[in-house]
Amino acid sequence: MLVAAGLGGIAFGALRNSSHTGSPSPTAAASWATGSPPASSPTVTASSAPSPSPSATARPSSRAGNPYAANAVLADPAADPGPDPIFASDPDLRRTESYVSRISRPGDQPLAAGTYAFQYDVTTHALKDRLAARKGKLASASGIALYLTGGTALADADLSALQTAGRDLALPNLSRLYVYNLRTIQGGRECTPDSGLACAGQTARGGLFPYLWFNGWWDTWVRHLILDDLTAVPDGAFSNHNFADVSLRSVRTVGVMGFGHAPHAKLSVLYLPSVRTIAHDAFRRNQGLTKVVLPRATTIDDYGFDDASSLKYFTAPQLTRLGRNGLNDSGALLSVNFPKLRYMGINSLNGLLTGLRLPAMVTVDKSAISRFGNLRWLYAPSLSTLRDDAVTDNPVLRSVYLPRAAELDARALRGNPALRQIVFGARPPAQKADVFAGTDHATIYHTGAWSGFVPAGNPSLPVQSR
Repeated sequence: MLVAAGLGGIAFGALRNSSHTGSPSPTAAASWATGSPPASSPTVTASSAPSPSPSATARPSSRAGNPYAANAVLADPAADPGPDPIFASDPDLRRTESYVSRISRPGDQPLAAGTYAFQYDVTTHALKDRLAARKGKLASASGIALYLTGGTALADADLSALQTAGRDLALPNLSRLYVYNLRTIQGGRECTPDSGLACAGQTARGGLFPYLWFNGWWDTWVRHLILDDLTAVPDGAFSNHNFADVSLRSVRTVGVMGFGHAPHAKLSVLYLPSVRTIAHDAFRRNQGLTKVVLPRATTIDDYGFDDASSLKYFTAPQLTRLGRNGLNDSGALLSVNFPKLRYMGINSLNGLLTGLRLPAMVTVDKSAISRFGNLRWLYAPSLSTLRDDAVTDNPVLRSVYLPRAAELDARALRGNPALRQIVFGARPPAQKADVFAGTDHATIYHTGAWSGFVPAGNPSLPVQSR
């Protein structure tokens, strides 16, 4: 069954109803914002979502009352500033569609103009021959849409035939690949010195895994990958990729180094509407990323997005755990949306954030909020435990709200020279050594009947009831 497809229609006739329903739900704007909330945008596929240029979503610097604007200061550190309004107004960042996978055939989805679509029976194990027989028609195509029948997986040889079709058949115009009804895919192989692979011994900088992972997608013709029925990304499956965009609307888990080490890839906006867990190193060193949208993710393991050096915005409204170095070396980061985050690991975050709102945070691990050059306020009303050096060396930090702080480990609030207000609750927290050393201009406020509290490392700091 063959069909040439364009955005205006498909040869099989009218499109069937799409299997995904619902539309993006804008996050509520902050209570201090003015004007009407942005209207919901229509449902769109992940591969065709609008993606404003970075300049179109740059940090607002002059909006009156916006606590996330450059140089903003909270008038009341105990008042919830609400989420950054960028997460409600930007069409990429506010997406939260649902997608239900089902068996489909040509005509069920809109395809980009120039896409050549056909069905393929996976039990024949003859995809290379099927593609070669269509070389004449594929020569003028910009993409392939493959609809699987007879099963939901591709044999190794068939997957390789897809990965190398552009080169093997001399088809320079191909760049887009859709595969529907594909539920599982092969993982990668780690390029260890004894692996026997051509890449044996090649290393990837940083993270927990020293070696690259080979998977067949290296140097592939595919720049736009749409695998909307895939349920999981195995370890190393797309490591060292060079994709410009991906659409993986059914994927619930991304394995170790699933997309890790892609410093030259053009992938800018990552939207994974069904993902729940991101394994360690899964997107490490994807240096083209500017926005990450994970509406249902609950866990990002160690080094999950380490060295995403161009990343500006990250929203994960269901996230509860961010592992060690989860967003380390994210020096361009402007804002995050983590309303349910409870744990931040060692060195898990950095960037250019003006404000950090963590309403559900319970534990901040060592050096997690450290050396933020622009950070001016921290709002963490549920934070109980601050590990060693948790909030340190932030040169312009002015206010910290910690009404439930119970444990301040060594140097937990050290070296914040601009800090003026530290707001605690009714009970004084337990302290270890040098908690407030180098934080010389702060006043410690509390809401209870404190007596005898001496700030560790800085006993002259004023302590008074709020």
